[in-house]
Amino acid sequence: MTTMIYRIGVLFLAIILLAGCNSSEKLLQKGQYDRAIDKAVEKLRKKPDNEKELYVLKEAYSKANSFDMDQISFLEKEGREGNYVKIFLLYESLDNRQDQIKTLPTQLMDEFVIIDYDEQLIESKSQAAETSYEKGLQYLELGGRENARRAYYEFERTKSIYTDYAEVDQMLRESQYLGTNQVLFVIENNSEIVLPGRFDTELRKIGMSDLNDRWIQYSVFEDEDQQYDYFIVLNINTIDVTPERVETEMIKETREIQDGTKYVLDERGNVKKDSLGNDIREPNMIIVEAEISKTRQVKEAMVGGTLDYIDLRTDQLVKTENIGVTALFEYIYATFSGDKRALTEASNVMINSERIEFPTNEAMLIDAATLLKERSKEIMYRNRRLLSSTY
Repeated sequence: MTTMIYRIGVLFLAIILLAGCNSSEKLLQKGQYDRAIDKAVEKLRKKPDNEKELYVLKEAYSKANSFDMDQISFLEKEGREGNYVKIFLLYESLDNRQDQIKTLPTQLMDEFVIIDYDEQLIESKSQAAETSYEKGLQYLELGGRENARRAYYEFERTKSIYTDYAEVDQMLRESQYLGTNQVLFVIENNSEIVLPGRFDTELRKIGMSDLNDRWIQYSVFEDEDQQYDYFIVLNINTIDVTPERVETEMIKETREIQDGTKYVLDERGNVKKDSLGNDIREPNMIIVEAEISKTRQVKEAMVGGTLDYIDLRTDQLVKTENIGVTALFEYIYATFSGDKRALTEASNVMINSERIEFPTNEAMLIDAATLLKERSKEIMYRNRRLLSSTY
């Protein structure tokens, strides 16, 4: 009990210390002004007469605004075109900070000077959007995957400022397309066995949508008008379909079961009686057995090779992984002789099954294609970062 009280005390003390570290006053001392403002405003909404929190709010508000205004002044004097976005974001911070003050009771709002930043916001917003848009166009003119991606992020910033700015949506689509690595999944049969046409069809059903991301686009059908950056080649070099096998096994099963009842005899061989004078009976247990002829039909199709990553820009093999799958056909049926009551549940299922025809080699290879498709996708998902380079 003492130990439990001690633990609770330590936990309570830790909570108090943690709360103290995150108090508005501590945040102010650490220079985390906006967090201090958030905390102080939250407390003042609940208790407007809290002088300590009002002091913290005034200090943090003044210091945060002063810092932002100094930054704006420096950026404006520096005169760099790229500074417009930073200036706009700083004015947004000033305005948002003021909006928090406006949520306080009226008597507290009177403690602060409210400034109309609308003109500065409008001007810096317009300049920021224009700067990002023009910078995006400049990156596109430079060409190359990396510059296209840089252009995309500039256009994305433009759209975050003005959703309908100029032709920003068109520029986003164009820069994303130019910045995306195009990858083609290729199937090559380099074995000495002719594969059925459905094998290729089944493999090309591989779903690529969850592999695609912003800068990688996978395809399974070649577009002659598309310039590809990578080939992922499924190089099949081993195909083997085993002969049909029929394996038979004899199994004996026994079970103790009740076969009616029998009289209970005393040591003299007489039937025992109960207290009412009735004959006493007990279950008559016997051992029954059956012999099962278990037949197993087996056939396998193995397909193996490699998954090769080829960078078409350098004509280099950048990675290769072995790949192999086995499609298994297995079917079991059985016959029996003896007492059916000896059979287990599993054996009853087998004896109620009949021999079936083996699947064709083509059907087995199609099953293997399904497995190969899933295995290929696993490897491609694991290696997707390999295809993100922009050189």
